[in-house]
Amino acid sequence: MTTQDAIPIVSVIVPTHARRALLARLLATLQAQDWPADRYEIIVVHNHTPDGTDAMVAEAAAASRVPIHYFRTAFRRPGASRQYGAERARGDILAFIDDDCQATPGWMAAGVAGLRRGFALVQGRTVPDPAQPRRLLEKTVQVEGPSMFFETCNIFYDAEAFRAVGGFPEGFRELRSAEDTALGWAMREAGYRTGFAADALVHHEVFPVSLYAWLNAVHVVSVLPHAVRAYPSIRRSLFLGFFLTPLTAAFDAFALGVIGGILLHSIALVMCLPYLWLRFHDRGRFRAPHILLARFIFGLPRAAMMAYALLSGSLRARRLVL
Repeated sequence: MTTQDAIPIVSVIVPTHARRALLARLLATLQAQDWPADRYEIIVVHNHTPDGTDAMVAEAAAASRVPIHYFRTAFRRPGASRQYGAERARGDILAFIDDDCQATPGWMAAGVAGLRRGFALVQGRTVPDPAQPRRLLEKTVQVEGPSMFFETCNIFYDAEAFRAVGGFPEGFRELRSAEDTALGWAMREAGYRTGFAADALVHHEVFPVSLYAWLNAVHVVSVLPHAVRAYPSIRRSLFLGFFLTPLTAAFDAFALGVIGGILLHSIALVMCLPYLWLRFHDRGRFRAPHILLARFIFGLPRAAMMAYALLSGSLRARRLVL
């Protein structure tokens, strides 16, 4: 990095839809990166909404020291937007971030440094916005270490490697989710190394959500069995090769224990213990007993819906993931 030409060009790709204010906040944090202004660009791909996003981006671009490119599209899902942006990027490195995020000042430099360690893909660290209150029912993202899902809210790709595998797999671009997971595993199965950069820090918005939205959100996992079918090596990251997490395995045992206790013998209820232990032992950010109890009660229908989503997805893909 002794000469200007040695500094890679970074293309930051942002899909957006109906989030004008959040996008404006993100663009401000991207323009404040400690990276030479002529060595990166920002690409906004707008699944169009008549909310003034286009005018806001045009105003930001006119005042920006960093090139900001705006594209108006009509895709149904962000995966197609990400691919569209990547195909128009000129960078040596493709950085993906979402419109409900904020990049910390050293985010770009840390992601590039991670790639320079010999990786073709580097995940960054994502945490809920520390300036916002946390809620029992919320929507946010937290990635504290290497993740099997390769979340595109904060990730860097070597552009040459990205294009060598064809970018986001075409069969996943218009799905509800998993286009990022599919691409990450396509990279791995092609022999590319993947890494993690804790200093590439992003703060994610914490959205309050209704009970219905909170329960319904788990349906995104129904796509995972399709990803396992396309990329069998994903199984190595599943719990015991078949379960999404230890908690989903424990819930399946819990459900069987309840059914067995009702229909067969009360001894079957012992199968409920692992789930109860996990829900109350792993307190996370919750400490108050009444909050833990509320989390358990509200969590039961959510866990049941997740189990259904995984099972129905497994039947459609003919690959078992529970």
